[in-house]
Amino acid sequence: MEAEAALSHQLRRLRTAAGLTQEELAERAGISARAVSDAERGLRRRLYPATAARVADALGLGEAQKEQFAALARGIVGPGGRMAALPGYQTPLLGRTEALDVLVALLRDPATRLVTLTGPGGVGKTRLALAAAEVCAPLFEDGVAFVQLASCRDADAAGLAVATAVGANIAHGTVEDMVCAAIGDRRLLLVCDTFEGVVGAAPLVGEILARCPHTSVLATSRTPLRLVAEHLQPVEPLVAPSARELFVERAAAARPGTDLSGSLHLVDEICARMQGVPLALELAAARVAHLGLEDLLKRLGHQLEILTGGPVDDDVRHRTIEATVAWSYSLLGQTARQALEQLAVFDGWTLAAARAVLDRDPLPDVSDLVDQSLTVAPSPTDAHGRYRMLDAVREFGAARAVESGDDDSARARHAGFFLGAAESAATAIRQTGQRGAHKETSADLGNLRLAFRRFTDSGRGAEALRLATSLWMFWLWEGGLSEGRAWLRTAMASAGDADPALVARARWGAGWLAYHQGDYAEARLHASELRRLAEVVGAVERRNALTLRGMIALADRRALEASALLGEASELARGLAGEPWLVAISTLNDGAGLTHSGHLVEAGRRFSAARDMFAELGDETYQARALRHLAAVRLLTRDLDGATRELEDSLAIVRDADDRWGLAETLEGQAHVAARTGDPRRAGALAARAARLRRSLGVAPHPFDAILADRHLGPLRGTEAFEAGWREGLDD
Repeated sequence: MEAEAALSHQLRRLRTAAGLTQEELAERAGISARAVSDAERGLRRRLYPATAARVADALGLGEAQKEQFAALARGIVGPGGRMAALPGYQTPLLGRTEALDVLVALLRDPATRLVTLTGPGGVGKTRLALAAAEVCAPLFEDGVAFVQLASCRDADAAGLAVATAVGANIAHGTVEDMVCAAIGDRRLLLVCDTFEGVVGAAPLVGEILARCPHTSVLATSRTPLRLVAEHLQPVEPLVAPSARELFVERAAAARPGTDLSGSLHLVDEICARMQGVPLALELAAARVAHLGLEDLLKRLGHQLEILTGGPVDDDVRHRTIEATVAWSYSLLGQTARQALEQLAVFDGWTLAAARAVLDRDPLPDVSDLVDQSLTVAPSPTDAHGRYRMLDAVREFGAARAVESGDDDSARARHAGFFLGAAESAATAIRQTGQRGAHKETSADLGNLRLAFRRFTDSGRGAEALRLATSLWMFWLWEGGLSEGRAWLRTAMASAGDADPALVARARWGAGWLAYHQGDYAEARLHASELRRLAEVVGAVERRNALTLRGMIALADRRALEASALLGEASELARGLAGEPWLVAISTLNDGAGLTHSGHLVEAGRRFSAARDMFAELGDETYQARALRHLAAVRLLTRDLDGATRELEDSLAIVRDADDRWGLAETLEGQAHVAARTGDPRRAGALAARAARLRRSLGVAPHPFDAILADRHLGPLRGTEAFEAGWREGLDD
């Protein structure tokens, strides 16, 4: 979605700055005014290179601007883009010019499909991989997908994480089959970080390489993946000049105004003691804030002699890092040591989360850890940033927590905090502020995975079920429906004699996730169980069971039965106290049943009412869906202008919210309008873009839209104009 937003925003800005209307720019560039309009409204993700070049010339751009515009026109938005979701970094990449050049050359070579960066923790594998991925992003037309595997406990969890990253729908096959189907012929760079903990997932990478010919994989791991296609690229410690540069730069950050130019011999000796390992250098440099170089060298020497010795190999380098972390740890105060141990349970944290685990104000200790380079602070401009420990520090802290006996209680508090956060998010993503709530939940996905693992491993099935149930709507936004279904399946199997009301909510969420992946057989099973549970639980569950049964009937094209069930659910919802969202969604669903049973006037009234209810609640996601459904009724009643207007309003909302699912449904609706206005090529292109977005999310077309597509697009499928547009939409 960000690629569309970046291109549309920049094109509109440049055109306005040039003093041109859309029609004038189109005439100068020799393209249609519709092409300019579509690009500015975010309906085109890319422009053909020749078209982009003509537009750039027509805008009078300089060479540098032309290069930037060409990148945007190809759908490249850099590391902040949706498919280029690379973690940010705040320190420069020092001493890695040659290594980066070699790595980039490997990734550019079509014959090298898998590169694994190897080396001990703290040597800089992840930082080098991120830099290479950023440089190579323009080479991969379909983007960069980043998967952090540190929070995955085994190959199955790693497979689900990869499936979530690439939008795989595993409803109808194995993880391997569906991941490969989701990637297909996309030109994609898949970055898998911290692979050593899940080496059992290596066969999945092998399958991707064998079946997805245009995808390359960049992995970081302390051990090889041992695949035939693997090219091992060891990451070596920094050579002396680069080690010195890093130490001096970090020392200046620790103690502003520090001038080490007269003591470079001491700096070089410290770097040699640290064996050029970046993490060890950063930890040592942090001590310049309090120690002179000679004192620092003396203390380092004593500490390292205890744990190191012998030839300089990876094992010794690992012990050097461990010794340096241990020394930094020994210089902390007692509370800061305890904080490091307990905060090691996190995959990144906010101060609020840290307070929950430490049970005190975390800021003094976290500040101390940041000052000593044992923790990395988030960027002050990142509203959803997290404090983080590098893997080597985190492992050290976790080991000390086990030794001290604090590990179990810290993990319990961690899991409890994120269970509460997930339950709060379940409500927050349905009302005003939902975008921020989703981004916060997404930023904590690694922690949520750890919490779920904690609950399942410790036999706390009820808590696992509460967590999985709270997140089912989040997965709809995130595009991880397959992972959400797996969590619910696991949790329901381990929950034992859980509260029937909780089991009913779990069935409700699992049913919807299955439904939206087109797995109507499983959705039907959940609906049946939900119907049984509703008899003993209450009115909300009866309403939910009716709704799921009604939507399954719609998928089966049993329109009259669907309308009756959805109408009954809506009537039941109106009698519920304190459930305005359920009333709104039930009204929307009732309209869907009425639409396909031929009651268009009543359907339009339902959709208008639902639109207003969602607007009052602040739920923009479903407000936009109500607009799309209203547009469908307008189109069926031949109000083409009204349908266009509703879809434009929906488009504005989904673009602002980065709602890819909503964008897919909006594009589908616009395809239907194009079909009814006699433009089959445009209809094909829009429908293909919608299909491509749904594929990236791992979702099936909603039956409401699928029925309409058969009506509006069915007669055009197979025609030369529609198929040409379809090919254009897939390639655009």
